[in-house]
Amino acid sequence: MKLAFIALALFAALVWSQDVEVDSGVTVSSAERAIDISSQVVKYVTELHVENGGKAPLNYIVYALSANEDKHLAFIGATGDNKNTALKVSRATLKGAKSDAVLYKIELMSVVAVGGKVTVKVEVVLAQHLKPYPSHITQAEQQFVLYDGNAHILSPYIIKKESTNIVLYHGHVESFTKAEPSKLDGDKLSYGPYENTPAFSTKDIRVHYENNSPFVVITRMERLIEVSHWGNVAIEENIDLLHKGAALKGSFSRLDFQMDRRGNKQPAVKSYKTLLPAASKDVYYRDEIGNISTSNLRQTEEAVELEIRPRFPLYGGWKTNYVIGYNTPSYEYLYSSGGHFALRMRFLDHVFDNAVVEDLTVKIILPEGAKNIKLDPPYKVKRSPDELHYTYLDTTGRPVIIAHKTNLVEAHVQEFTLHYDFDRTGLWREPFIAIIAFYILFVAVIVWVRFDFTIASGIHTSESHLYAFYSI
Repeated sequence: MKLAFIALALFAALVWSQDVEVDSGVTVSSAERAIDISSQVVKYVTELHVENGGKAPLNYIVYALSANEDKHLAFIGATGDNKNTALKVSRATLKGAKSDAVLYKIELMSVVAVGGKVTVKVEVVLAQHLKPYPSHITQAEQQFVLYDGNAHILSPYIIKKESTNIVLYHGHVESFTKAEPSKLDGDKLSYGPYENTPAFSTKDIRVHYENNSPFVVITRMERLIEVSHWGNVAIEENIDLLHKGAALKGSFSRLDFQMDRRGNKQPAVKSYKTLLPAASKDVYYRDEIGNISTSNLRQTEEAVELEIRPRFPLYGGWKTNYVIGYNTPSYEYLYSSGGHFALRMRFLDHVFDNAVVEDLTVKIILPEGAKNIKLDPPYKVKRSPDELHYTYLDTTGRPVIIAHKTNLVEAHVQEFTLHYDFDRTGLWREPFIAIIAFYILFVAVIVWVRFDFTIASGIHTSESHLYAFYSI
């Protein structure tokens, strides 16, 4: 999956289903599908070459997934002949469609005339689709997983020629379904080419193979963004991790772990890299115990690489929690025109390669006095009621914008825009309050020093007077 392709805003809100029709004259002249199951996520990239042999112009095509695939769907997007432009994708229904097929309508950039052709590339990402088998392993064993899929490209159209290529993890393949023609060559498994495949054709396949890539899922993540108009944006991420691979069977031996010569082929997570913005500074990495000194930081031209190394290796069923924080200059993300401001940042940033985030909460703290706030997310999110955050010298509190999203993957690393109005004179309110407070303090000290507030001031009783009094 290319980063440029991911960066496109391909995700569309799948809110309601639209009724669609499939012209029997529309066919797929050729289709190539690439499936990547070398990590914990399953990635499909399908290129469809569509011919409009029907009776009317074509302004959309229909893409299909099985019900099992749709249950694990985290992302779907499409591009047309112009690969830099995303196509709108929405849920669809088709009369007479196969009962376990879930359909999506892909709207084309331009109408395809009768006899015309169009090429559409569809990207799909499935989360937690691979199942560890066996579900429990010892510390010395390798992790094997099961992939269930279809040798054919599920489609409501007749496909004249199709092929599927599957990329596996570098390791042993225990077994795979043979659907001739099929071929296993190292870490590549191919099915097809098949010709004149009828609509909604299926041929179930199963691949049982070794996969020791990190099956680490972010079960909860809170991303806090605090905006300061004094030139800084502070980001803090609180992350809960759970290894959802094959659970560790038996006890853990630190000695065996250190003596293990499998390196990255161990089914345990020892470390991984998080990419921070290139202008990041004051980076910290800690957990409930305190600062974690085993991490490494490296500056590159494009990013700051932070090597995350937990206090202990993560095996299947193990979990951990940590906090990452850093500061960035506001000129990188904050734009203004008069009293109107726009904050443009990533809703979800890179945590590690092929990450899966089950639940994400983003909190954006704006300066005190911000108003007319409007959030433009890159995809559908759930908003919670705004809150107020109080810190030093605040009087009315700083507005906090809260948004939630579930089931995210790397393709969701996209930017949001937050618009708001702010009176620039408000920048001087807190310094003015501090000046007034110090002024009052200094005046109080001066008054206290210059005046004598003792009750018996001016009355002096000498020892002789006291002696005369007692002699009478």
